[in-house]
Amino acid sequence: MIQQCFFFLIDIQWSGALKQPHNSLLLAGIFSSLIIPVNLQADSVRDNMGDALLDLSLEELISLDVPDVTSVSKRKQRLMDSPAAVFVITNEDIQRSGVTSIPEALRMVPGMQVARLNGNTWSLSTRGFNYIFANKLLVLIDGRTVYSPLFSGVNWDVQDTMLEDIARIEVIRGPGAALWGANAVNGVINIITKHSADTQGGLLSTGFGSEEKAFAAYRYGGELGDDGYYRAFFKTFNRDGLANSDGSNANDDWKINRAGLRADWRTETGAEASIQGEIYDGTTKPPLKLFNYYGNLEKKTIVDLSRGQQGGHLIGNYKKYYNDGSNFSLKGYYDRYENYDYRVTEKRDIGDLEFQHQILPWENHDIIWGLGYRLTKYNLSDMNNITMPHTSRTDELYSAFIQDHITLTPEWSLALSSRFEHNDFTGYEIQPNAKVTWKATENRTFWGSLSRAVKTPSISETAVTTRGINFLSDSMVGPQLTALSQAGPFLMSISGNESLESEDLTALEFGYRELFNNRFKIDVTAFYNQYKDIMAYVNANTCLSGTSLNTTYGVPLCVLDAGIQTAPNLIIEFPTMLVNGLNAKTYGLEVVAGWQVKDWWKLQANFSALQVDAEAQKNELYRKENEILIEELSATSTANLRSSMNLPNQWYLDFWVRYMDNLKNAQVGAYTALDLRVAKKIGKDLELSLTGKNLFDKQRLEFSEIFSGLEATEVQESWYLQLRWQH
Repeated sequence: MIQQCFFFLIDIQWSGALKQPHNSLLLAGIFSSLIIPVNLQADSVRDNMGDALLDLSLEELISLDVPDVTSVSKRKQRLMDSPAAVFVITNEDIQRSGVTSIPEALRMVPGMQVARLNGNTWSLSTRGFNYIFANKLLVLIDGRTVYSPLFSGVNWDVQDTMLEDIARIEVIRGPGAALWGANAVNGVINIITKHSADTQGGLLSTGFGSEEKAFAAYRYGGELGDDGYYRAFFKTFNRDGLANSDGSNANDDWKINRAGLRADWRTETGAEASIQGEIYDGTTKPPLKLFNYYGNLEKKTIVDLSRGQQGGHLIGNYKKYYNDGSNFSLKGYYDRYENYDYRVTEKRDIGDLEFQHQILPWENHDIIWGLGYRLTKYNLSDMNNITMPHTSRTDELYSAFIQDHITLTPEWSLALSSRFEHNDFTGYEIQPNAKVTWKATENRTFWGSLSRAVKTPSISETAVTTRGINFLSDSMVGPQLTALSQAGPFLMSISGNESLESEDLTALEFGYRELFNNRFKIDVTAFYNQYKDIMAYVNANTCLSGTSLNTTYGVPLCVLDAGIQTAPNLIIEFPTMLVNGLNAKTYGLEVVAGWQVKDWWKLQANFSALQVDAEAQKNELYRKENEILIEELSATSTANLRSSMNLPNQWYLDFWVRYMDNLKNAQVGAYTALDLRVAKKIGKDLELSLTGKNLFDKQRLEFSEIFSGLEATEVQESWYLQLRWQH
């Protein structure tokens, strides 16, 4: 019998009592938690836990189901033996960290740089090239690719689900293109939700806070006959806007409603099938800074402008197993996305079909191969500050891949793989990979990898021209031109280029993992990446419509036709276009450590160092600006420290300290942030928690940029109270 749950939320702007001076109190609380008497008996602590939050030791994380990753080789494999820099965020990590979105959860990953631009926009990447248009990271949710063909990045404000239903997030730092395809250049994020059999019964999560104004989610799961299970959920939230630099409300609120359904079956013949889907509808308020070409010629900031977003997807999977160890699977999905932005209205439909076959033809060979087809249709309309020659387009992607995992000896193994693709932008692409693994002991592994990956051009890079979005500062144009244009801003247009080729990466990686005494684990990765043909903007050498070439002042200038055309009242536009104009190399070190201090206390830490060096292929105008842009997009070092404590009487205490070095391009200084969560389990089914976020600063800037028209706002200290009931 399907249960029904009715609930209401009181939308309260929560402030006042919790927003008191905090640093000394927090540090005292953390210190006192660290000196809890060590003679607490583990048995008594665990007796009080009952069916509390998942509490896995490092030994369990090595040997049980959680670390069996599939993203590295498209087959189940021990995390300890995986020849890649892979990190797993478990469901326990998500719940105990107190994060409320997927981008926030990804801050846990070593080397992953996550910066919030405003209340609903993130910059997220790994191993360099961090930007809101970060386009070298492939993101999948249950096998569905979620990057946007408009700019090869991810619309993080609509990539969500019920966080309690996420089984794990597998993150590969480094290329994964040989198995997953183009754009899996710097990494792969694979978000995997739970099987319906693992989400039976009801779960209600609701709460409110200073930034999380009101949120709720309800899920119910049941059986479908003797061989099937299902779950359905509804989720809603209303998040407050961030702050302007003066402390005022930036009005970049975020509201969204989402509903989903999943069903899984397993037959007596060994076949598995599943179908799942979600729909969502919401609004965001992105503050925009754009040039107004009509009426008063000025640069202005537009606020309180709602952007509607809606869409949904449907995924079907079928997998058949055979007694000889072989299997085949068929997966298909349809995705619909609609974005009603002031700059452009975007509507997109994607259909994808993939076949995969695993065979064991010889004793030491495990071969996986597959075929894929993707059809993308999109339409752009109602454009402001954006133009393109054709507002609709249909693209096709054909792909095939093969991987042979060869067991050379019980200690040594070799994996050879490659993906072959044909796309409508650059034609044929080949992306090979070779990985070697040396299992020195049961708990000590060394691995190495050599890979090639490509990032293919997107629609915005080949066909779109943006104008009145990017503004140059006086220091960038020099005093001579500044004297000619004191009345208006300096505009820079950027035009796409249909002749763009793919960006090319050759990557070399080495890794080492070891587990000591089932208590302490270390994971170290060193990498060197060589990039060719990275996109850069150069002088277009021609004025766009609405401007005229003016040489009156001894310098060829594109001057806006409207307005007064005499100095010092010129409005100047610098036209640029995209070319494959840069090479770059990145190298760095990533260290991950985990320590089961006591049965009731676990620590996890990581540190990452990154160096980026770029060089223009030709000595063209804007050469230096392009090099600096690439080199200063990302922080040179990041670090995380997370602590999880299971205390007596079903109390739980978690804190998370993270460090981000300065982002020079974004003009953001280095900062350290603290999140703190205290939870109490009441009986078997109910949990009450209080989470504080960004507790070292009243507010701070995390990111800014000039290429999208989005105005940067500042992250604030916040608290929220959450009630979770599960039965």
